[in-house]
Parts: sequence; structure tokens; C-alpha cells
Amino acid sequence: MPRLSAMLLLALLTWTATAGALTLTDEERSWLKTHPELRLGVDASWPPFEYRDEEGRYQGLAADYIHLIQERLSVNLKPVEPASWTAVLEDAKQGKLDLLPGIMSTPERQSYMAFTRPYLDFPIVILAHEGGAQPHNLKELYGLKIAVVENYAPHELLRTHHPDLNLVAMPNVSSALQALATDEVDAVVGDLASSVWSLRQLKLDGLYVSGETPYRYQLAMGVPRENKILVSILDKVLADLSPEEISTIQQHWVGSVLDHRTFWSDVLMYGLPGLLLLVTVLAVVIRINRRLSSEISRRVALEQELRSSEYHYRSLVESLSAIAWEARISDFTYSYVSPHAEALLGYPLAHWLIPGFWRNIIHPADLTRAQAFCDHEVQAGRDHSLDYRVIAADGRCLWVRDIVSLIEHGHEPVMRGLMIDISETKHTEEALRLSEQKFASVFQQCPDILVIARLSDGCLLEVNKAFEEQIGLSAQSVVGQTATELNIWGIPGVGPGLLQRLQAGSIRNLEMPFRRHNGQLFTGLISAEPFDLDTTPALVVVVRDISQLKETQQQLQTSEEKFAKAFHASPDGLLLTRQRDGLLIEVNEGFSRITGFNSAMSLDRSTLDLGIWVNLNERKQMLDLLQRDGFVRDFNCHIRRNDGQIRLCELSSRPLPIGGDDCMLTIARDITDRRLMQEKLQQAATVFESTAEGVMITDTQQRISAVNRAFSEITGYSEREALGHTPRLLASGLHDSAFYAAMWHQLTLEGHWQGEISNRRKNGELYPNWLTINAVRNRENQITHFVAVFADISSLKHAQARLDYQAHHDPLTGLPNRTLFESRLLSALNSQQDNGSQGAVLFLDLDRFKHINDSLGHPVGDLLLKGIAVRLKEQLRDIDTVARLGGDEFIILLPGLHQASDADHIATKLLNCFTAPFQAGEHEFFISASIGTSLYPKDGCDVATLIKNADAAMYRSKAKGRNRVERYTRDLTAQASERVALEHELRRAIERNELSLYFQPKISLSNHELVGAEALIRWHHPTFGDVPPEHFIPLAEENGMILLIGDWVLEQACLQLNNWNRRFEDFGPLSVNLAGAQLRQPNLLGRIEQLLRDYDLQPGMLQLEITENFIMSQAEEALEVLHQLKRLGVQLAIDDFGTGYSSLSYLKRLPLDFLKIDQSFVRGLPDDPHDVAIVRAIIALGRSMQFTVIAEGVENQEQQTFLTLEGCEQIQGYIVSLPLEAEEFCTTFLRIRVSDFSDSTAEKPSL
Repeated sequence: MPRLSAMLLLALLTWTATAGALTLTDEERSWLKTHPELRLGVDASWPPFEYRDEEGRYQGLAADYIHLIQERLSVNLKPVEPASWTAVLEDAKQGKLDLLPGIMSTPERQSYMAFTRPYLDFPIVILAHEGGAQPHNLKELYGLKIAVVENYAPHELLRTHHPDLNLVAMPNVSSALQALATDEVDAVVGDLASSVWSLRQLKLDGLYVSGETPYRYQLAMGVPRENKILVSILDKVLADLSPEEISTIQQHWVGSVLDHRTFWSDVLMYGLPGLLLLVTVLAVVIRINRRLSSEISRRVALEQELRSSEYHYRSLVESLSAIAWEARISDFTYSYVSPHAEALLGYPLAHWLIPGFWRNIIHPADLTRAQAFCDHEVQAGRDHSLDYRVIAADGRCLWVRDIVSLIEHGHEPVMRGLMIDISETKHTEEALRLSEQKFASVFQQCPDILVIARLSDGCLLEVNKAFEEQIGLSAQSVVGQTATELNIWGIPGVGPGLLQRLQAGSIRNLEMPFRRHNGQLFTGLISAEPFDLDTTPALVVVVRDISQLKETQQQLQTSEEKFAKAFHASPDGLLLTRQRDGLLIEVNEGFSRITGFNSAMSLDRSTLDLGIWVNLNERKQMLDLLQRDGFVRDFNCHIRRNDGQIRLCELSSRPLPIGGDDCMLTIARDITDRRLMQEKLQQAATVFESTAEGVMITDTQQRISAVNRAFSEITGYSEREALGHTPRLLASGLHDSAFYAAMWHQLTLEGHWQGEISNRRKNGELYPNWLTINAVRNRENQITHFVAVFADISSLKHAQARLDYQAHHDPLTGLPNRTLFESRLLSALNSQQDNGSQGAVLFLDLDRFKHINDSLGHPVGDLLLKGIAVRLKEQLRDIDTVARLGGDEFIILLPGLHQASDADHIATKLLNCFTAPFQAGEHEFFISASIGTSLYPKDGCDVATLIKNADAAMYRSKAKGRNRVERYTRDLTAQASERVALEHELRRAIERNELSLYFQPKISLSNHELVGAEALIRWHHPTFGDVPPEHFIPLAEENGMILLIGDWVLEQACLQLNNWNRRFEDFGPLSVNLAGAQLRQPNLLGRIEQLLRDYDLQPGMLQLEITENFIMSQAEEALEVLHQLKRLGVQLAIDDFGTGYSSLSYLKRLPLDFLKIDQSFVRGLPDDPHDVAIVRAIIALGRSMQFTVIAEGVENQEQQTFLTLEGCEQIQGYIVSLPLEAEEFCTTFLRIRVSDFSDSTAEKPSL
């Protein structure tokens, strides 16, 4: 009977509902029905659990489980793939995800998620790099830099339970392992499976598993806390998976992940010495007890036999899939359990031997029953068997069967038994019981006719209540007879053929007539399916009475045909809509004509979606009227057509319920044209009189028949003066007869003319006006009148001319701007192509104009720019163009040059015009300019290229000292590109750690001891290599990065000085070059104080070098800042002395300590008499002003000897040492503090 019920239910499901192999509650089924699609959070960077393969497919162990869940539950899981695992968790917190397939339950995540039982367990291990740190446990991780994957379970566990660990969060497992391989971190903590997988995929040599944490990665599935019913469903699906399915998935993805971490090391450490010790002991024992060898041999043989027997029986017990156990009768405490116990329930074997363990693992619902039964059977001394549930270590609930035997062991009664996992059997029995109940309930309660018949002859074996009620025969009277014998078929003789068809296969939804017992016919929908009833082939047949449905469908079809004919034949627009949201259910052709939306575009979309309503308040007002009065009639509203036109419509509506929804039938009529005609008639007279444009109406003979008030105001002629005359009354005489002939020809031919024309007012004044003339035709298409509308555009012309001038000229100087210049240059280039002439573009930039603006203000700078513009125009030809691009930049166009040298002559002339001073208010200025030239067509044939090349040439002029003219050459393009690339890379140099400090020692010439050092910046770029400071420092000063770089140098120098002070003796001050831009910063003093305080430095240990040029160019400003630094205690030096233009009267006021001779003067010593004279003068000046004089760039012994004899006190240069890295500098020059030696008598190491 169970087999019969199961087969009948299987066949029945083809007609009714899908039951499935899972046992789900009604609530769970309902939840799944309302959630047919779930959002699946995917972390595609965690192989082998989740990842995207090369073809973009979702793969991995978790993915395979997801595929099985989709098959079991028939739901659609839509992958949602945020950018990172952190983003996945954030979306889960915000409720944007319904399911995470691979996640571990942690206390932090339990606050916003619920979890299934774990379906995979892996250790969380420690990975290390050969040759590096080798941590074996968590304690050994302290002090190391540990990489973890950001917000993975190991990260959360370690930062919660071990907050003092130095954790480095990485985006994924691969990046963490690569960081370990490149020694960026000392160790990696992660799960064993993904770590070993990634090691194999990345082929990273030298990485291995060095230890294990006390945590384990228990992989589960997570859902939002409010969807705990989904956890119950998923637990049932996971429990329903067969061992073969689970084994197939896990073997495929993680079956090859083995752990051989300590086996061989343990063998070598303990096994080999133990084996050697054992051999030694045995040799001694054999030697001493040689006489007893025969006795020992016999005993050994007996023991070997006993051991073999014990091993044999133990192997038999432990090879069982059940748990063999032994326990005390007194308290049910296990004294022995077989190893299979740990595999079955997950508890370590040591836990089984703890008193009370058996009671602890029993399901609370079965504990009392199991305890009472066992106590009763033990007291009776009977062997017994008991089924009950236990709780596994991972939370699973398993059914087990204990088969218990009572025996005597060593004069003490004990229990021995087998614990067998019967979960699958129990689940099968439960499913079978529920299946039988469902079948019985469905079979009898089904409203359709259900019949079970024999397949061979069609004899009825069983019928339900619906059969008795609808056919009119009792079940007892029909069993054993065929449907033909019972005269059930509505078509005589159809039964045998139908049976023969069923013997060949099944049928689905076959419509045919049936006969009741009283002879009445009805239409039924029949489906049948063959199945095996035990050993008998049988049929399950379902018949649904659809007679009433057929009759209703026929009536409905007739009604719909009538309505459709009337609906679609109406000339007005008809539409059926749902009231609550405006959804269009049906529209006719009239609606399409009015709105422009055909039925295909309109149906199943709302009027709101189509944007038909111009004003939604009108729709609300119409619905309010419909609600209040029950109908709407002649309601005017505005609608928007598909092409964007706004139309006025007249609507009438009545409510029309359809399928339980409140709908309405609306009749729409387009009254736009009618309303417009009415409004035009009302507005025509008003417009005619009130318009600002003059209106004149003439007949076909061109006699004026009407004018408006604006006509009189514009022309000066009154209406009486104009009537009867022709428009020649206004003729200006500026247009010839051909102009008027063309006008009237077009007007006669096309009926319309429009254009600008000049007329004369009554007072004789000429004025421009914009005239439009239209011919008016009657119904016979004959011209009856002409209507002319004109507007005085005099003010518009003046404004247009003014705007055109402003758009193409610089508002300050009145010179052409960039737009006008480029237009003229383009015209010149076009002319050059025609006549083959040549020309030039000059790019002029004022030198040091910014200092004038910064010191005297922009008003003075603006006056100076105006004066320069006037002087530039005076130097040029009439055909030349000088334009201001902005700021202090001017650009000049020189067309029609005879030869290329003409451009140089004009450029030199422009440069010479700056020789005379400029007057700007009360100030007089001497200023210079730098000019770059590019020729066309030689240096370019388009506007952008010529301007760019002239600009590049101008920058070379700046670089060569300013106040000069430079021609463009092709190498400038490469230099400009290199300059742009260098500037771009410089902005990232600090964050990429590409900058470093080198240190060059300074020595005293009196005793040749180290007296200090200078910090020099170096830049090593991965592509450009070593970039010289003279290349990137000027670039940084131009783009403002010198502030950031200078501050970085200052801080790094203080940091290095702090490190050296802790380990080495004081060697003198460390000098740092200070940029002029830094001296202008208001917070410079505070920044230096902060650095000295942060790095515990005395102010005298820091020496700041400032260039002579900056100090002199910013005299008063620099003086105040230098005095503040001096009061702080910092040493000050003037760098590159002799290259600027120092004022001795000002120099004596500077609070300087050092005066550095520029290397350009040292280079020629002692042979160059000019350098000798300059150096002697600088040394004498420095000594007289109590400055310490130091020479830089000393490279040979002759230079050193000369400087020593002349009284120079300190030198630095290649003769002492090249600039060195920090470690090399301290190794070569610094002395270790005496206190750093354990023996205080040790001598200082020599340099």
C-alpha cells in the first residue's frame, strides 16, 4: 500500500501541485511562493568557494550548493556582485541581499544576520615565508605584521579577541599571499582551503602552512534576521542532500587540500631518536638475557598472537559505520567509544568519556523517555534497543538506534552496544507517512473527478467523492467495471480507443463530453498518466467539469464582440483605464489619432507612464468629480501627444468595474482647433493694436488698407496719412529695383517673404527693420491681401555690435582676445594655402610680472598691462595682430612675411621696446619679456600647433635666462611632453615613496673632522630612473608642489637626525634647503617648532639654507621671518652666495650664521683669476661679518689647499664624499655612543 500511495501521488502531481521531496510547512511554502526570486550576494574573489571563471561563470563549492538549492526549491537566485566582500556585508546590513551562500557565523555578524547550520568545516591556519618569521600559534604572531582578508571571518575574530595584533587588511586571498611572498607582511592568517588553492594557482614558492589557530572556519549560509523562515528552509534542503551529492561537491573543490605540515618534522624529531634508543635497549637486553631467549621467544610469539587477535577484532569494530561503545551501568558514563563517533557527531573522543555526556547530547524532547526506558530495561537485566534523537557538534539533529547488551566484565556488569545513524531511514519513513496522508487527503477532497483504473482493461479500482457526486454512481457499484460498461463516455465507442492510446503514453487536458448516470451530458477536461500499482500497471485519471466555464466563455465572447465593434467604430477617442493608477486596458483608433500612441505602445502602460497628462491636478479633479457625481461630462483638460504637442480635449467618463478593479470608460474629443479658432478671433483685434511690431495690410494693388498704432510710432505717419498710399511711402532709396522685384517674385510664388530692409521715417531718418510679408488667400486659393509685420531693430543692431566687440576683445587692454586672434590666424593660414606666403606667431610673456601684482596690487598691474599693450601696438604693422591671452601673456600674428628672418627682426624690435621704463600711476617700472616664435607653414599648419609651439619656444627663452627671443625647434615638442609627464609623475612621487634623502658630509679645514652634513633630495622613478634635482625642483616651484616636497624633506631630515642622536655621537648641525615659497608660509615657524618638539631635537641641531636671490627679492618680508627663526635657535645659512645681487647694507642686518660660497666660483680655483678674486672677497666679507664661511663643490686637493690658505673654515664636495644614503653615511662617518658598549672602557671606533 505505501508503494501504491506514493505512485498515485506522483501521477496526481502532474495535474494538481508539485509536492517535491522536501517536507515544508504551509508557512514555508507560502513564503517561497511570495519570494520567487532571491538576491544572492556573491564574493567572486574567494576560490574555491566562490569565483568567476575565465568565461565569467559563477563557480565554486558554494555555487554548487546554490545550484542544488535552486533545483530543490524551484526559486530563482539572482547574483548580486558588489565590488568587495566589505560591500557585500554592507548590502546585507541594509537589507539589499536575501542570501549569502558562503559565510561564517561570528558575534559581529549575528547582530544583523541569521545563519544555517555549517555545511563545511576547515581550520584557520597561519602561513609564513621560508627564511622569514615562523609563527606556530597566535602567541607567536604578536610583534609581526599579519595580513588578513578585509572583513573575512579571521579578520573579525582576530580584531575582536586579539585587538593588539598588527593586522593589515587586504582585498582578497591572492593579494594577501602576494604580500607575504614579497615580504610586505610577515604572516597570513586565513582558512586552509582557499589559502592552499590560491598557493597552487599563483605558484608562489617558499610559502607554507607554519601553524594553526584555535579557530575553525565553519562555512554556513546567511540571511537577514527578519527572514529566519528562510534559514529553516535552507537547513531542510541541506539535510535533504544525499551523502553522495555532498561528497561529490566537496571532493571536487576541497578534496585535494591535504595538510602535511608537521608529520615529517615530528618523525625526524621524535621517531628517529626513539627508534635508535629502542634498538640500543633491545641489543643490551638480548645480550644480557641470551640464556632466556627461548622463553622470551615463546612469550613474544604468544603476545604477538594476542596482539594480532586484538588488532583484528578492534579493526572489525572500528570499521563499522556504527559507533561501538562500552559504558558503566551505574551512571551511563562511556568508558570506550570507537573512532567513528567523532566522524558521526563531531565531538572529540575525549568528550565522550566525560560523565553525563550521553544525557547532554540527547535531544531535550527525547531525554526523559530515553532515560526512563533505559533505567527500566537495565533494572530488568534485559538487552534492549532504543531509537532517539541526538544533537551533533555542528547543531544538526540526528536519529540514532542504540542496540544495548548487558555483560559481566571483570566481575562488574557493564553495557556494550552499537549506536547506528538511522536519520535517513527516519526521514524516509516520515516523508512516506506524510505522502500517504497528503495523497489520502488530496484524493478524497479534490473537487475534480479522480479515478484509478487498471491499464490492461480499464476496470475501475478506486474513485473519489467528486466522482460519486458528479456521475451519480456510488464507489461500491463502479469498482470492477469499465467506463464503457457504466456508459460514462459522451461519445459512444470512444473508450477502447482512448485506453489503447493511454497504453502507449499519457494524455494532457483533452476536452471531451461525459454522461452522468441520469443521462445528462457535460464537458470535461481529462488528463491521465500510467503508473505501476505494486506489480499491476494502472492509470490515474483526472476529469474537471468545465461545462459552466464553456457556457460563460461563449456569453462573454458574444458580449465582447458587441462591445469591441462599438468601441472601435467610434470616431471619438475611447479608452478603458484603471482608476487608481491610470493603467490603459483598451484603446481605440480615435485615441491613437488624438494622442499619437497606438495600441501596441499604450496597452499595459498607464497614462502617467506615457506622460499624457500635462497637469496631474486635472486628472485628480476629474476623478473627484467621478467620485462625487458618479460620472463626468464635458470636462476640459490638456493632454500631451507622443510628439510633444499639447492638445485641449473634452472628456466624458463613467465608472466600469472590471475583474474587481475600479475602472472607467472615457470618451475623449480633441477641441484644440475649435478653441484656437475662438481665441484667435478674440485675440486678433487685441494683438493688432497692442503689438510692438508695426502691422500694415494692403490689397492686391499694394494700397494700404489698415495700419496699427505701432506703425505710426515707428514710421511717424498717422493712420490717415498712410491709408490709400503704397509702401513706397517708406522707401529709403538704399535698395534697387532688383531687390524689390525679387521680393515680390518670392512673395507671389511662395506667399511669404522675410528679411532685413532699410526704411525712412517721416522725419527723413533711416532705420533698419525686420520685415515679414505674408499673402492671404481665400478658399479658392486666390490672393486677397498682403499683411506686413515689421520691427525697428536699430537698438538691436547697436547692442549686437557692442556684444560682438566685447566677445572678441580683452576688456582691460582693448586688444583682441584669444577667440579673435585664432580667427585671424585661421584666415591667414587659409590665405597662405592660396598664395604660398609665410608668417609667424610670437608668444610673449612678461618676466616677473607676478612680483609686481603681489607687492603693489592688481590695480597697478592693470595700469602696467595697458601701457605695455599700447607700446606693443606701436611697434607693429597695420596687418599685424597683437592679442592678450590673459594674465601677463600676449600673442602676436605676423602675416605676409617675405622671409623667416623678418619674424626675428620684429621680435627683437618688440623686445627692445621694453628698454624704456613704463609709467603706471605714481610708479615707474623697468620690465623685460621672453618671446618664443613659430613660423608657418614650417612649424605648423593649424592654429593649435602654432600657438603650442610658440609657447614652447617662449618657455625655452625663460629657461635660458629671460629677456630674449627663441625660435621653435622640433626638440621642444619632446621637451614639452617630457615636462608634462614629469610634472604628472612628480605629483605621485611622495605617495609612491619614490623620494629619498641623501646626506653629504661637511668637514672642518682646521682639524679635518666632521662638523655637519647637508640633506639632499633624490628622486628615483621606476620608468625615468634617477631624475636630477635641477630638473624637478624648478618644476615643483612652478606648480606649487615645492611646499609639499619641502615639508617632506624637513620632516624626514628631523626624523633621521632623531634616529642618529639615539645611536651616535653629535656630529654637528644637519642643513636643509628651504624654498622661497616655504618662507612665505605663515605657519613655517610653528611647523619647525612642532618638528623639533616631536623628534626631541635641539634647535641648534637644525640648519636652514636660504638662497641669496630669494632673500634679496623679498628683503623686508624675509628679514622678519629669519629673525623669528633665529630667536627659535635654528642655525641660518645663505646659500649660493655671490650669484645674486646682495646689498651689503642689507646683508649686515640678516641674522645669519653661515655664508656658503657657490660651487660655480669654486670650480675654477686656483687657476681662474676671476674666481680667485671673488672667493677671496667672499671669505674676507664673511669673516669680517662674523659668519662661518663654507665652500661647496670642492672636488680636488688643489681647491682644498687654496681654501685652507685663504681662511675658509669648512668645505663639502666630492673630495670629502659623494652624497650617501642614511645607512651608508652613518656607517662611514658617525661614531657610536660610548654608552652603547657593554664595557665602559671600550674606545670609540675611528672614522
